[in-house]
Amino acid sequence: MGFTMISVMNMLYQHITHSELFSDVKKPNGKLCKIQRPANSDREDVVINGLGLDREEVQEGVFNVNVYVPNLKYPFGHPSFGDKSQPDTGRILYLNNLTNTALGTGEEIWNEAGTCCFNVQQDNVFEDSNNQHYINFRIEFYITN
Repeated sequence: MGFTMISVMNMLYQHITHSELFSDVKKPNGKLCKIQRPANSDREDVVINGLGLDREEVQEGVFNVNVYVPNLKYPFGHPSFGDKSQPDTGRILYLNNLTNTALGTGEEIWNEAGTCCFNVQQDNVFEDSNNQHYINFRIEFYITN
């Protein structure tokens, strides 16, 4: 029997839960979620979602892991006080490196049975609404049935 989008998301969820990303002292301060994050969240949430998973003998799929980072908040008296449009590039870099390590730093990560693996295809940073940016990791997933 083949795997489904949700079953692969569950595998990624378990891997990320037990990875450096959520064991580091400076881990994201939000939730790890599947498909979507909590409404109106301004936290550093991590969201796993899928773009497609075929039904071939060797299943291939593409998934996203998005790490949200609130923009900078300048203190009262700062010349840019009130401007919340600027990304917190220091925090983005830290969480980008932490997530990259958790996802194999460009190397394939295999399950114990040797039947499925994933690797990071690319990462990028995008502007989101609510005065935040997010790091998008595009992940390739392979499963031998």
